[in-house]
Amino acid sequence: MKVNQIALKLIKYIRENQLFSASDHVVVAFSGGYDSLHLATWLTDGSLPVDLQPRVSLVYINHGLRSDADMEEAFVADWLATHGQRFENIMMAQMDWDEVPTSGVEGLARERRYEILQRYADLWKASKVITAHHRDDQAETILFKLIRGSRLAQLAGMTPTITWNGLTIVRPLLQLAKHELPNIVAQPITHWIEDSTNADLHYARNRIRRVILPEMRQINSAVSDHIIDSADQLTGMIALAQQGISRGMVEIDAGQFDWQQPENQVLLILQSWLEKQHVYVVKDRQLQQVIQLMQNRSVAQGTVNLEAGLQLVREKSHLFVKHY
Repeated sequence: MKVNQIALKLIKYIRENQLFSASDHVVVAFSGGYDSLHLATWLTDGSLPVDLQPRVSLVYINHGLRSDADMEEAFVADWLATHGQRFENIMMAQMDWDEVPTSGVEGLARERRYEILQRYADLWKASKVITAHHRDDQAETILFKLIRGSRLAQLAGMTPTITWNGLTIVRPLLQLAKHELPNIVAQPITHWIEDSTNADLHYARNRIRRVILPEMRQINSAVSDHIIDSADQLTGMIALAQQGISRGMVEIDAGQFDWQQPENQVLLILQSWLEKQHVYVVKDRQLQQVIQLMQNRSVAQGTVNLEAGLQLVREKSHLFVKHY
């Protein structure tokens, strides 16, 4: 695909999904890595049509979880010393931990990251946060969820826009593969920071990215496209069933849901309800525990512990999400 065609595909995607426009003030979630450098540069180098060019601010967050985090922060500071004038506001934030968690680190870090992004978006009166997730990330995410044992609702993949506690998060690059990113910026990017943990194959996502997907491409070079296409079809099927799902979610909120319905239907409604509560990481075992808890007519109270310090709590016929 020619460079101008890649750019046109990206602009078309933004317009079709109404991701942002010249009336928006957006905050870039910036890491100094390859993807976010291309995102931040593309948003500020004059590549966008005038009617789509938003005001742009930037937040970098040092998560304080890696031994090379300070090196990463120094790289970002150097880059901003040269390019910082492109942005209306800049914040280099530190994620403080009283005690580094030994489990559920990814979920807890994501929650804290969103809280920091929301804080500065509110402070600067920005309307949206923009992340650099691309098509390769999409295929990796879907495959990771499939291997982990997620249900249909979670296999739909990432959407171009989500809302988290009132914060709008936009992913404009989802239709582009990682290798296409250099074609959307005016000048080539030659230096970026590499997350040292990305090479650690003990992490499932790294093994999928570095071992499993490359092996699958030996069988079919278009495997990422096929994974995403299948997820898109699932999204369509779920949309057709959305009326019944929405009704079930309202009934859960009201404590009027019939938990004795067929389990496959209950699972689909429960997962959708959990996503509405911004609970995205739930294991099959935990879903089964919740259903059994709510189906048990001999008890009126109970809890199921999730990751990231969350609990699902039964109080009579009602189900709640609480922090513990």
